[in-house]
Amino acid sequence: MLFNYYIVLFMPCLFLAQAVSTQRSGRKGTPATTVVGTGMLDAGEVAGGAPLFVDAFYDHAKPVAHILLNMKSFLTMPTKADVRRWGPETEWSCEWTAPGANRVANVSLIRNATVEASVRDDTALPSPHWALVIYCPRIPALKGLPSVRLNLRGKYNGSWVYDRYDIPVSESRFVKRDTDFAICTMVYRGPLTTAEYLKPWAQYHLAAGFSQLLVYVEENDTSWVEGALRKFIQKGQVSIVPFYFGKISDRKDFIMQGAMENHCLYQARGMAKWIAHIDVDEYFDFLRPDVNMRNYPLPKSDSSDVALVVRNQFWGTLTSSHRVNAPYPCHLNAKSAYIHQIGKRSKVIMRPEYIDVLFPHFVVKKDGYTELHPDPIFEMRLNHFKWCDTQGGGCFGTNQSDMGVDVGRKTFHKRLMADDSDWHTRCSDMLAANQ
Repeated sequence: MLFNYYIVLFMPCLFLAQAVSTQRSGRKGTPATTVVGTGMLDAGEVAGGAPLFVDAFYDHAKPVAHILLNMKSFLTMPTKADVRRWGPETEWSCEWTAPGANRVANVSLIRNATVEASVRDDTALPSPHWALVIYCPRIPALKGLPSVRLNLRGKYNGSWVYDRYDIPVSESRFVKRDTDFAICTMVYRGPLTTAEYLKPWAQYHLAAGFSQLLVYVEENDTSWVEGALRKFIQKGQVSIVPFYFGKISDRKDFIMQGAMENHCLYQARGMAKWIAHIDVDEYFDFLRPDVNMRNYPLPKSDSSDVALVVRNQFWGTLTSSHRVNAPYPCHLNAKSAYIHQIGKRSKVIMRPEYIDVLFPHFVVKKDGYTELHPDPIFEMRLNHFKWCDTQGGGCFGTNQSDMGVDVGRKTFHKRLMADDSDWHTRCSDMLAANQ
């Protein structure tokens, strides 16, 4: 059984390891706050020897602190037994310390911690993502003290298997309070994340009714994104979230994607009414006339429906009729005849308080809550411009149109077909509205 008592120590606490400073050099941008774990990189964790600490921040609605750990860097092919071991079978404890709080002694309070989520993504094999989120009860007596730190420890079968010391817990959030609709995305530097791609993506979704875009940048230097989106940053419409974890991020292999998704989810609790997650080559397309995120018929606040699962459709070009007569991606003129099934490449718009885990293509809802599936032909779809350059070449949708792809027991010919929904006009109007 874990400790649950109050201790006053008359000597400074002795730790097995001491975390490094949360300030890190090399970042050329100037974000207002920071993700704690990006400045507390531990060599053993980065090498895969333990779960990677991501961030710790207070909940604004409940007296707890959320602690996020990245598990994909620790076990790339986790079994269900691994998930149980690090979730319900591990005893977690959190120790709140306030050195010098009473001018005489270090105050130390130890409490049981609770696993909010230890869930594996089983939609694909090998399972690519695994979310582990822990919360610690906040100590009212220490609230407001600037020196408060958190020590997190995990015990399995009588042995300590995890310990992290001297963790600062953030009061601030990246998600703004009273935000109606927010989107989170993550980028690293590459040929398809230049300003020519970032700017229209931001322009479009702000015009579509999203009030805050959070761009997680998995690079040590965030200035290239800040330069591309400076106008929207100055207006308070775009927030940059530095999300660089050293050698893990340098691999550019989406190892931190699951951690980003859940960081966005828990940051949004108590702050945003609805949040969404997409990549910068994906666009939410509202198909009804004069409908956008602001007036879409969302479920009422007392509804059990807390998520909209938006289905994916790859796009490309039909060269016989393609003309670059509109800005990217409005000029792309062809869509795949195949619309992906629910949960396969889908993206989700959700009420964050009712979601336990966010994965790249689906969510785990709290018990008793349900989801809606907008009609992808008449209501809303996800237009996916994977690998498309600004001229419309190289698109994944174009490339796969000549291939037969097995889906279950059937073979679908994922041919391209002309778009008859006037995407060209809708997209162009959106970009023109937010110049």
